[in-house]
Amino acid sequence: MTAHTAVVFTRYMMLSIENRESNDNRSLGELFLYFSDEMSDITWMQAFQMLLQMFRKLLEEHCDLVDEKIDELVDTFISTLPSLLQSQLIVA
Repeated sequence: MTAHTAVVFTRYMMLSIENRESNDNRSLGELFLYFSDEMSDITWMQAFQMLLQMFRKLLEEHCDLVDEKIDELVDTFISTLPSLLQSQLIVA
């Protein structure tokens, strides 16, 4: 009886694996990971710096501002942030 139970459970597990491999895109293994690999985790500061860089780029591309004026706008924005954030941005 024990052997029969083991065979039956093995058969259910094999059917489950077969079902997953035929229906679940994640079972494509390395191919799935290649196309759906998530972006690596970034820190909050890195994300904030990326936003500031995008803001600067948008100002350069869509506004007729000289670099000094863009620097002034970014500095003014940073100066309005809480001091803890300011110090972390300056260090980074």
